[in-house]
Amino acid sequence: MNNKKKYIKEKIYKLRKELSKYNYQYYILDTYNVSDYEFDKKLRELYLLEKENPEFYDPKSPTIRIGGSIHPKKYGSTIIHHKYKMYSLQNTYSKSELMIWKNRIDKSISFYSFVCELKYDGVSINLIYQNGLLTKALTRGDGKKGENVTKNVRTIKSIPIKLIGETYPRYLEIRGEIFITKKKFIEINIERKKKGIIPYSNPRNTASGTLKIKDAKEVSKRNLSCIVYTVIGKNLPFYTQYQSFKYLRNWGFKVPETAMLCKTKKDIFHFMNYWNLWKNHLPYHIDGIVIKVNEYQKQYLLGFTNKYPRWAISYKFRQILSETKLLDIKFQVGRTGIITPVAYVRPTNISGTMVKKVSLYNDHFIQKMDLHYGDSIFLEKGGDIIPKVTKINVKKRLINANPIYFLKNCPSCDSSLIKKNKLLYCSNNNNCSSQRIGKIQHFVSIQAMNIQGIGNKMIKKLYKKGFLYRISDLYRLKKEEFLQIKGVKEKLTDNIIKNIEKSKYNSYYRVLYGLGIPHVGEYISKKLTETFIDINHLINADYNILKSISGIGKKIAKSISTYFSIMENKKMVEQLIKYGLNFSKKYSIIEGKSMIEGKSFVFTGKLSCMSRNIAKNMVEILGGKVFSTVTNQINFIVVGKKFGSKLEKGMKKNNVKILTEDIFIELLKKENKEK
Repeated sequence: MNNKKKYIKEKIYKLRKELSKYNYQYYILDTYNVSDYEFDKKLRELYLLEKENPEFYDPKSPTIRIGGSIHPKKYGSTIIHHKYKMYSLQNTYSKSELMIWKNRIDKSISFYSFVCELKYDGVSINLIYQNGLLTKALTRGDGKKGENVTKNVRTIKSIPIKLIGETYPRYLEIRGEIFITKKKFIEINIERKKKGIIPYSNPRNTASGTLKIKDAKEVSKRNLSCIVYTVIGKNLPFYTQYQSFKYLRNWGFKVPETAMLCKTKKDIFHFMNYWNLWKNHLPYHIDGIVIKVNEYQKQYLLGFTNKYPRWAISYKFRQILSETKLLDIKFQVGRTGIITPVAYVRPTNISGTMVKKVSLYNDHFIQKMDLHYGDSIFLEKGGDIIPKVTKINVKKRLINANPIYFLKNCPSCDSSLIKKNKLLYCSNNNNCSSQRIGKIQHFVSIQAMNIQGIGNKMIKKLYKKGFLYRISDLYRLKKEEFLQIKGVKEKLTDNIIKNIEKSKYNSYYRVLYGLGIPHVGEYISKKLTETFIDINHLINADYNILKSISGIGKKIAKSISTYFSIMENKKMVEQLIKYGLNFSKKYSIIEGKSMIEGKSFVFTGKLSCMSRNIAKNMVEILGGKVFSTVTNQINFIVVGKKFGSKLEKGMKKNNVKILTEDIFIELLKKENKEK
């Protein structure tokens, strides 16, 4: 073997190893360390080298393999073979390459049309229906076999358990994309930050990770969405891709409503240009456009390669990297003690947003990127949402630039740091001021006690003045103490004190969630309050009993036991009980006498005498449930001013009673009086 061939062989081996590593990170670990463009660029380079040097053929090459490898040991018996293979899509980033693809098709077939669809950035799913019933849901996996995620997929509202109507074949495979909306993604990351957990990097990996969660109820809370775009089966009542959308919609699915039937390249370019311009206005993330031959007969004639259909291609929007300068690094301390490095950069516009700071995640990320003070860095938005440092412009680095090293001590209290799962934490859990402030901020947040008017800045000021030290101090704050804070007037003070008093109406699970026990979110808080009648039963609960509760594993059980083993935490709970907060199910233990207990409510419009959140809490205290949408399980709709479409939907259901605000208030008064 001459030197040139030896070099090519080594280059091929290196690219295969690198791309396989990226695939493993993307498909198995739900993380990514390279942009789509960089990945596809390397994949293209490998493909050309393999084509020119067929003697180095390898059936396991990333140019042939679909998706990521599957690990039977990890998923056990959940791996199932696909009846019909699931393929990847060939990617292109230029219109000239797209026209080369079209010209190749022109040589094989004639008299055909195209369908252009959005390329949803989510997880490919294969939905199997037999006699109209959803029997299995499989991920794409390696194309030949995928993971069985049926239980979790059944929680997705946009996927019908039973097809509507009767005009469908006995066996169908419906393929589509499961994704998470931008709004929900942001909400999840806000919650993770409050808990001191590193936020997810992009919506696609969040959706993928969610499908692997073992607890279906937790999956349901993520509000995953699905849009379907492919039907596979025999004796289909349609003959084109575009016609299939009408049938899919009638069967109960969400379909690509923006899809466009195109006859010319001008039509295709118009569709591509339009959505490249308006993609950021969509409620979900897209990363390109999919162009397909419309007619099934023509698709059959074109066929497939080992990896791709020849009749479809993906045109990816190339995200332009924004270059800016690293100005400073600050280390933030979360309420759980986690230390998060944040890079402050020269303000730069990315995808319509002015970015001034970027999370650097952890020490491992800083070392891997080899960051130096004053570096010129390139930023992109993961999923067009989260800014991320992609690479460094080393050519612009100053000769005397110093590398960035992680702190050895807490920036707030100077205590030593401890390492847990690659993350660094402040070891001083009880007396670190940043952690204490973070716990109070979490307690007053909307998801917890919803004490409006007392924001993060005010909490810091009250803490520095010595008026706040622990959560329970909120309920002994006096008017004159608020007035000592610069800029705080009497009217604002009265409102805050009123809101603090209102928070005593919050339900048991909200108070428990507000305590900020590590790893105990809203769902686990509800689980605990359903199991333990009051806080004393929970405090004295045995570790093994906690661990036996569905959804609570060793880590959460240990966290709860550890929290209540600390004397200060127990004393704080005692103080909160004295101040009148609800730490029991005392309102909902009387059976058969309540108009609210066990009933389900929906609110529409604005209530005049209380916020919707307060009304929700009062219903929950009395044993009822509150939902955001009208379903067959709803018993009451409470109608306020400027009500919406929920009222009309509710009126169509025989089992739903309509309550005006006055009747609702009377009902609450009656229930409280009886209790």
